[in-house]
Amino acid sequence: MNHLKLVIAEKPSVAQSIAKVLGATKRHDGYTEGNGYLVSWCVGHLVELAAPDAYDPRYKKWTREDLPILPEKWKYNVSPSTRKQFDILKQLMNRSDVSEIVCATDAGREGELIFRLVYHQCGCKKPFERLWISSMEDRAIREGFENLKPRSEYDALYEAALCRERTDWIVGMNATRFFSVLYGRTLHVGRVVSPTLAMTVMREAEIAAFVPESFYTVNISMPEMTATSGRLKEKQAAQDLANVCAQSMAIVSKCERKEKSEKAPALYDLTSLQRDANRKLGYTAQQTLDYTQSLYEKKLVTYPRTDSRYLTDDMAEKVPALSEVAAKLAGKAAPAECIVKPVVNSKKVSDHHAIIPTMSAERAELAALPVGEREILRLIATRLIAAVALPYRYAETVAEIQCGTDVFTAKGKTILEAGWKAVEKPEKTENPLPPMNEGDSFPVLSAEVKEGKTKAKPHYTEDTLLSAMERAGEDEMPKDAERRGIGTPATRAGIIERLVTRGFLERTGDKKCRNLIPTEKGSALITILPEQLQSASMTADWEEKLLQIEHGEYSSEAFMSEITEMISSLIETYQVVKDASIIMPEAGKSLGKCPVCGADVIERPKAYSCSNRQCNFALWKNSRYFEAIGKRMTESIAKKLLNKGSVRLKDCYSKRLDRNFNATILLDFDENGKAQFRMEKGGDRS
Repeated sequence: MNHLKLVIAEKPSVAQSIAKVLGATKRHDGYTEGNGYLVSWCVGHLVELAAPDAYDPRYKKWTREDLPILPEKWKYNVSPSTRKQFDILKQLMNRSDVSEIVCATDAGREGELIFRLVYHQCGCKKPFERLWISSMEDRAIREGFENLKPRSEYDALYEAALCRERTDWIVGMNATRFFSVLYGRTLHVGRVVSPTLAMTVMREAEIAAFVPESFYTVNISMPEMTATSGRLKEKQAAQDLANVCAQSMAIVSKCERKEKSEKAPALYDLTSLQRDANRKLGYTAQQTLDYTQSLYEKKLVTYPRTDSRYLTDDMAEKVPALSEVAAKLAGKAAPAECIVKPVVNSKKVSDHHAIIPTMSAERAELAALPVGEREILRLIATRLIAAVALPYRYAETVAEIQCGTDVFTAKGKTILEAGWKAVEKPEKTENPLPPMNEGDSFPVLSAEVKEGKTKAKPHYTEDTLLSAMERAGEDEMPKDAERRGIGTPATRAGIIERLVTRGFLERTGDKKCRNLIPTEKGSALITILPEQLQSASMTADWEEKLLQIEHGEYSSEAFMSEITEMISSLIETYQVVKDASIIMPEAGKSLGKCPVCGADVIERPKAYSCSNRQCNFALWKNSRYFEAIGKRMTESIAKKLLNKGSVRLKDCYSKRLDRNFNATILLDFDENGKAQFRMEKGGDRS
């Protein structure tokens, strides 16, 4: 009997790339075969944690008396939408000619979980090895199969993934039911989403409480330079100083010239790429992850879900050639001197190195890529050639100038070496000061009072919220400790999207500078949540412990016990907030009038539906029409459809055309009163 190896990837596209390299090109339903291999795939999470009513039918009703729900033995279900592919995998695993399995799901925590749950749900006992690669290039796949890893190296990673999944279930299921029952409306609570929401609510509270204060400065103009006074609280004092300085002489009391250097920025990990893509291109974190994942599957960039900003030592000799490829992709000149040392450090690489273009990208047809993917590829390429460029060097002159009763400051700058800034953000302007020495005097040509105001902290954007999530808890950590944070590079985008789609956050402002603002519903939820469920530092501590479990440095049992004790204590001791009816938005408030019968449309757990139970009209939150264009029915969209009959949507996505577009969606209904949608012709594509 021939002995075959079964390779299981996470997605069909990845399986196709692997199958091509292995020579398994004969197609079957749900897998390919050839050259001693069977290659198949999962479709996301085929196996999921069971709902509470799988443990006891009484849990179908939400009651406080049944909480907390803490399964002793965890149950799993196969997702109905992917049952067919699961059955194919089960059949392949149980084939008598399959002697060994290769786990080739994405090389990270969630990829490990996806494979292992399928493996256990199928009751498979056959040995398996792990494919662990950071690039989908043919060469990387071949090398990966030549160096398959034993399953035991990733047992701790699987333990961490189970803990993450199960504690999210414990907190999410129990806290959501608990607070929903207490306050009479559906309130989604999560181990990670709630602290993230809390940060935005606290920021808005700071902004609302901020009272701007006026201050005044005096600018004195002299030949070839301008100097500025310190801040003054009183306008009259500033005007008096200006009057004294006008038409007088200013004397240099101190003058220092220093040469300074700014080293090139580090390569991208996922979070820093998402931040730059939001700031420079206006992309959401989820869009950036999706674009980068697609580029990875097209073999144009390396693995995206990484928290490292360095390359491994053995990659050093490849960096000059990679920077040449990157220069072509970015449409820029490669640096005259490629400085490899700053980007290479194996000690700072955990599971995957930084995100960089692949050698295969040299042959990419950029014009054929969707706009979003093309822009992200250019961003990644530009960062690589900047990271290996010379430092940016400049000379800064700072002069202290005595005039009247105050000391003024003048600053000048001369660029000595453009270095990496010539690649990422060219700085052409110089403002050198004229030659001067201590004791020199200059005539004051004019003196002008300038008024300014102190500013509140800015609203969170995708960029700054990602940064805050990444840095959460760092103030309480020793300097040499491993980085904490809320969520992981792979999950932060999903956390933000969940808050938006559930109506707790909304995006406001123009496309390239959109703020993330908590809604009334989001602010109300944080007001009634206890500290432990909204504490960013506590959640960062939990995330750090998950990382320790991955490294075999912390017990999964201890972590699970910590979470279950917290949720049990919360349910036992929590007191309802006084005057909650004032704080919470009114349950069942009208979003608009039903276009079918004229009754109020209200929010329910799964839809914005007509309050008239005899009417069939509903705007489903998981509307297939909206999901097909990469959107979700939110409260804001529902309101516009109800009140205007249409909604203008930006950055919709066509899977068939593989491109983004803007569109106006019109609302209608059929003879049974069910909502229907149609797209106004002439949507502008990008």
